[in-house]
Amino acid sequence: MAHTIIGTAGHIDHGKTLLVKALTGMDTDTAPEEKARGITIELGFAFLGDQATLIDVPGHERFVKTMVAGVSTIDIALLVVAADDGVMPQTREHLDVLQLLGIERGVIALNKTDLVEEEWLALVEEDLRQLVKGTFIEGAPILRVSAHTGAGVESLKQHLLSLVVQTRAQRQGGPFRLWVDRAFLVKGFGLVCTGTVWSGALHSGDHVEQAPAGRSLRVRGLQQHGREVAQVQAGDRAALNLPGVEAKEIIRGDALVAPQYFRPTQLLDVRLRLSPSCPKALETRNRVRLHLGTAEVMARVVLLEGQALEPGSSALAQLRLEAPLVAVWGDRFVVRRYSPPLTIGGGRILDPQPIKHRRNETSLREHLEALEQEDPQAVAEAMLRRAPEGVRPCLALAGELGLGLEALARVLDGLGDRIVRVQLGGQPAAIHAVQWNALRQRAEKALAGFHQAQPLKAGLNRAQLRSLADRRVDPELFDQVLQELEREGRIASEGGLVRAASHRIRFSAEEETLRQQLLDALNHPSLAEVPDAEGLAKLLQLEARNVDALLKAVMSLGTVVPLEGGLFLHTEALERVRAQLRGHLQEHGSVTVAAFRDLLGANRRWSLALLAHFDREGLTLRQGDVRVLLN
Repeated sequence: MAHTIIGTAGHIDHGKTLLVKALTGMDTDTAPEEKARGITIELGFAFLGDQATLIDVPGHERFVKTMVAGVSTIDIALLVVAADDGVMPQTREHLDVLQLLGIERGVIALNKTDLVEEEWLALVEEDLRQLVKGTFIEGAPILRVSAHTGAGVESLKQHLLSLVVQTRAQRQGGPFRLWVDRAFLVKGFGLVCTGTVWSGALHSGDHVEQAPAGRSLRVRGLQQHGREVAQVQAGDRAALNLPGVEAKEIIRGDALVAPQYFRPTQLLDVRLRLSPSCPKALETRNRVRLHLGTAEVMARVVLLEGQALEPGSSALAQLRLEAPLVAVWGDRFVVRRYSPPLTIGGGRILDPQPIKHRRNETSLREHLEALEQEDPQAVAEAMLRRAPEGVRPCLALAGELGLGLEALARVLDGLGDRIVRVQLGGQPAAIHAVQWNALRQRAEKALAGFHQAQPLKAGLNRAQLRSLADRRVDPELFDQVLQELEREGRIASEGGLVRAASHRIRFSAEEETLRQQLLDALNHPSLAEVPDAEGLAKLLQLEARNVDALLKAVMSLGTVVPLEGGLFLHTEALERVRAQLRGHLQEHGSVTVAAFRDLLGANRRWSLALLAHFDREGLTLRQGDVRVLLN
């Protein structure tokens, strides 16, 4: 049976805290200020048996944000209404919050029944039925109780326990995530953070990441219901002992999460619904208070449909946050008016890592509506199809979807050839086939354009090609695209250069004449007559850059070899020199630079350049001032 979180809700002074004490025997108002003022200010926690935790929330309008933090993780709502007051403003607001957060089960406790007559009770019950009509709690029983006398408390307790038995484990396989609702120092232990585990599991000794700060922390110990445990999992109330952390370095609203899965965001694509009770329409770019988990962040609402959202209506919107937080697809949130604070709506997160949208963005509505589906497979495909970076690391995608890596692998397997698996930084990643194929096409198109513009060049290096195709694409991803194109025989790479497989250097009629003149000059029987690059420019009556292009072309074809000092030689001439040198060394055993110069009838510049070439080639080995035959 899964652990169950029960959260109270209701107006101030309707007896929530006393009712929790009657149900559990535990007083949740422990702070001196709470005792002095007789009201709940902070969240309180009590245990209902071994399988349930009761969270007591404040009812005062000034502490609604604390209430939202408290009920953000609950399974069952306990709506408390005082019989002598009946339905009050925070009764309505708290019910709105519960509805917006997607709570599905609850019970209504009509408290303080000892203070009123039967006829009045009937009227209050009728008001309550009208209040909850059309909400998740419409069919829930109204149980009459008195926390003061104890009347009806046992029946309420048994009803809650029957609901506890029905709680099903959720999000067990996802990455660990816990929103901090309290953080305090314990003498001799250090900082302790408490919260409800939203997903996944955590073991003592594991590391967690503090989000959005990104700091890695070691978990020294875990507690549940005040007992040391080795593991906590989704649905559990947990206390984490985090050594080496000072007071106030972790606060309510921080999240403790599995490392590497979650990235902070300041943009959220959402389906936003305005409560029918909202006093006026919400206009685009209005500022609101966003409540997600236990966090409260100021945000600007950018409506993606229309200029204003009427009460009771919903729209696709982007929330632009003033501070970062971590979020997951499907998370529920609440928005409250900036000033004066009032709950006005809420909704569901569709994309926790979007780009900043323009209102006329192509197919934006279609994309966001795809993210509204309940099927993780369809949502994963939609996310990948429009991924801003083109590719998603599997860890990041799993975090955005709230899935473990094994569950994500099954989702991606189900998408078949619509998804391409790649590697980024040694880690698995995925890219949609539409994006992958578009990248292939851009690479081939860029290569074809380059060949057309530079027909004398054999190719270009990968970095240059990526810059032409799409400079924003990850270099590692681009390399994998090129590898696939090469496997398919569509491109070829030689000596660090990439070319289209069908590309061959093409000379115009004029260029062909110049090429032959250049080759003849570099293949002269006498090295003394072979010109350097500057001499070639004069001989061919060309600018230096044009000679350079011609030389690179013939070198890529393997007919000319570059030497040190700006010299070039035809491969046939080089072979003649090689044969001369080999014969000399076989006969004499060694050669000096001066002897080699005399052998060739060339100058010292040519002799040094050629000997350096033969050294690199492995034909000769330098020993002091002489060369000997090596191979």
